[in-house]
Amino acid sequence: MSRVVSCLAFAVVASLARPARAEVFSIYVAARDSAAHKAAEGMVDGQKSFWVPKLAKAFEKTVELMGTSDHEVRVMVAQGQESGLYSLPNGLGSPKAKLLLLGGYCPDWKKRDPFTCPTELIAGSGRPQPTIGFGGNKTQFAELVVSGFVFDAAPSNKYDAKTNSLLKGSSRTIPLLSLSQAVVQHVVIADNVFLNSAHKAFDVYHSPASNDAVADIQNNFFLNNVIPMKISPAGYKGFLTKTVRLKNNTVLLNWPFNPDPTSSNVGAIELYHKDCCGELVVEGNLFAYNPGGAMQHDWPTNRMEKLTIRKNLFFMNGTLFGDGRPEAGVFTGKFGPSPTHQVVPLAAHMEDDFPYTFEGNVALDPKVPVALVDLQAADSSSVSAKKTVMNDIRGLFGVNKDGGTVAIKNYAPRMGLDLEHLPFPAAPEAASFGVQRQGIYTVP
Repeated sequence: MSRVVSCLAFAVVASLARPARAEVFSIYVAARDSAAHKAAEGMVDGQKSFWVPKLAKAFEKTVELMGTSDHEVRVMVAQGQESGLYSLPNGLGSPKAKLLLLGGYCPDWKKRDPFTCPTELIAGSGRPQPTIGFGGNKTQFAELVVSGFVFDAAPSNKYDAKTNSLLKGSSRTIPLLSLSQAVVQHVVIADNVFLNSAHKAFDVYHSPASNDAVADIQNNFFLNNVIPMKISPAGYKGFLTKTVRLKNNTVLLNWPFNPDPTSSNVGAIELYHKDCCGELVVEGNLFAYNPGGAMQHDWPTNRMEKLTIRKNLFFMNGTLFGDGRPEAGVFTGKFGPSPTHQVVPLAAHMEDDFPYTFEGNVALDPKVPVALVDLQAADSSSVSAKKTVMNDIRGLFGVNKDGGTVAIKNYAPRMGLDLEHLPFPAAPEAASFGVQRQGIYTVP
């Protein structure tokens, strides 16, 4: 049964006087009697470092240690699986506090490699809330980091037994992660896998602590989600997030709200207008096989923030609209007055049509391997995934092997995560785009 973290002690902790000196606390999370548990026993002192057997316990300990202080708490999670829901109370932290949630530690704790030693957060059936949530706009952090987790929503979804299509009406249409308007100076969402969500991975929806606030969304896989993300930080006390950076993410096989070209929400990444931030930088990402477009652009260009699109790879992101060209679907959207979605391909001089900075973008086949669950083995968390290559399943996503378009055969079929076949590009010329194994977040 999924466990929702209860933080009843928070009211008592929050009432205590804030200590004069900020401390750094470390919490090691590893299953009892595991190799990581045994290694952690020699690393903790019970005063500033602790071992707990479950992530739920780590969240409880975080509330106890941090309260409303300026402390930094590092929650370090070993390779393994966790099943539960984890939330922090509204009002935790302070303008100087830091919270780092770090998954993907190998059992000896000497190396953090989320793509080799994954920490999997498995959503349970009937999931009533995000897998991780952060309270609300009374929560404050100087820095909030969520790095190194596999968020898989498939167990809380339902799939058609014949086609393996997502049954959205019977699935949990709740994001996997919620920033919940927490007030943060620096947000880092890095090195995660967001998989099989029936409604969003997460929205960039924090409250900026000042006009110098920054959000870094970097080195994540967004795989097989319905409308995975909107970039729309909240306004807070007149502050505007200075910069949002979307860097070196792999955005692959993400779906529109409905498999219909008239659907309101079609693009993988939904752009917002200038109330989002002073600048949005989209750099080094890989956008492939998102049928409704890589980025949805519904606002007129004169209402947009400063936008830089640099050194990204785009491949076949327009098939929902019958456009199977490799360069199709950099933008889709209504651009303000249009009654229908426009499909904008990558071109040599996009600056002639848009008041944005475009540099070094390419359209080419990255040859990414994927693993899709057997179409006859739907609605089960124990089925095995078939190993395949995108070129062999183009028909599923509305493209045939010759580049022409065909009807999309089904909708958001379940994807399995095969650690031996993560969707890193097989094409050498695509290797620098998307997630980078050497780009994993390191604690400053």
